[in-house]
Amino acid sequence: MTDDSNELEDILALVRDVERPSDDLVARVLADAAAVQAAAAAPAPVRSRGWFQTSGGWLGAGGLVAAAATGLFIGVAAPDRVDNAFGGQLSRLGLMQSDDLLPGLADLLPGEGV
Repeated sequence: MTDDSNELEDILALVRDVERPSDDLVARVLADAAAVQAAAAAPAPVRSRGWFQTSGGWLGAGGLVAAAATGLFIGVAAPDRVDNAFGGQLSRLGLMQSDDLLPGLADLLPGEGV
């Protein structure tokens, strides 16, 4: 254990004898560091983004088109066709009843229909 402490003392003695940097060098390094910190602290300019980039670019637009096409198909196609596209699962699960799926004109008029 004493050999290690003597070796450490020898290393520290060598470090103590090293010449220190000049005051001019230290001042220039600190001035450069202050300039770098000031530049980093300045806020980056905010660039406005259009709706196309905000929605995810081409990938987001493709998803929006797919969702719109699916919604249009479900909204326009008769519900029984949608149920057939799913193999009748909607009717079997009770999510859809097979009687009077689409309202008739009589249902839309006031005082008429059921």
